[in-house]
Amino acid sequence: MKLEFRKIQVNIEGASHSDRITIRMEGFPSDAKFDKESLQSFMDRRHGDGSYLAELCSTARREPDIVEWDKDRGEVLEAHILNRDIKSSDYDKLRSVLRPGHADLGAYLKYGKEGLQPGGGEFSGRMTAAFCVAGGIAKQLLEQKGVRVDSYIMSIGGMPCVFMEEDDEEEFCEMIASAAEEGDSLGGVVGCCVSGYPGGIGGPGMDGLEGDLAKALLAIPSAKGVEFGSGFEGSYSRGSVNNDEYYIDGDRIYTKSNRQGGISGGISTGMKLTMNVAFKPVPSIGLMQRTVDIERMSETDLCIEGRHDVCIVPRVLPVVEAMVALTLLDRLEAEDE
Repeated sequence: MKLEFRKIQVNIEGASHSDRITIRMEGFPSDAKFDKESLQSFMDRRHGDGSYLAELCSTARREPDIVEWDKDRGEVLEAHILNRDIKSSDYDKLRSVLRPGHADLGAYLKYGKEGLQPGGGEFSGRMTAAFCVAGGIAKQLLEQKGVRVDSYIMSIGGMPCVFMEEDDEEEFCEMIASAAEEGDSLGGVVGCCVSGYPGGIGGPGMDGLEGDLAKALLAIPSAKGVEFGSGFEGSYSRGSVNNDEYYIDGDRIYTKSNRQGGISGGISTGMKLTMNVAFKPVPSIGLMQRTVDIERMSETDLCIEGRHDVCIVPRVLPVVEAMVALTLLDRLEAEDE
């Protein structure tokens, strides 16, 4: 698998149930300095923040995601992560059965039966650990330039949680617990805000910053939609409401609102970059579903067993930050050339 940006290239070898996942990174500044302990703390966030919410949503699979470095400086950085908690036997019954909602049908049509790997192979959310290695470095390098990338949970299962009152928390957790007990799953929306990013980065058409960000964010497994600023909600309003009026403060132009999400004509405006990413419900559920056995080429029933998240939203926060950071650092480095 490759994450190909304009200058930064991340080559990833391995899969969900391989012995290890190897990450080879090129395109970072050759004199880049990053703190390994801070990077490891960033990696740890993929397991959730230790909260009751994260525990409710997360799989029983526990991977420590310790980053082991093969080359930690220079023009090429290399590292690997060991897969220590694999149970491929959970997938013995799925070798020839397509899992509804997963990447299985597309993988089968492109690669044949070899595309159906335990745990989803390269299509698995497990691969986002590699995203976070490269993205965690990019996030640190942006912070050195005064750019901060933060993500937060907007909603889970259609229930908003950004401005949630304490009285709502019990109902919120009950909704997640109920889905788990029923063998079902939930999706959600993650918001991301970037402060300190300079204006004038990007371009028109397919050179736009929004396009680069959207491509990177939709590379995250289960991501199904991206919006910037007021996004789809803005399409319901009038121009008089959705337009951002300008004003001058000192020698700089600002906007009174930020419904464009800090990007205008594909180019950053110097305002905060704001975006939301929609993630579908986890497709591995314990309810009976209709599917196809590709060996027999016949329809059959499927009830997925094993260890799976109820909702990936709490664990995907650092992944969103990683992909945004890689994109934004890459554009800065490419435009500095």
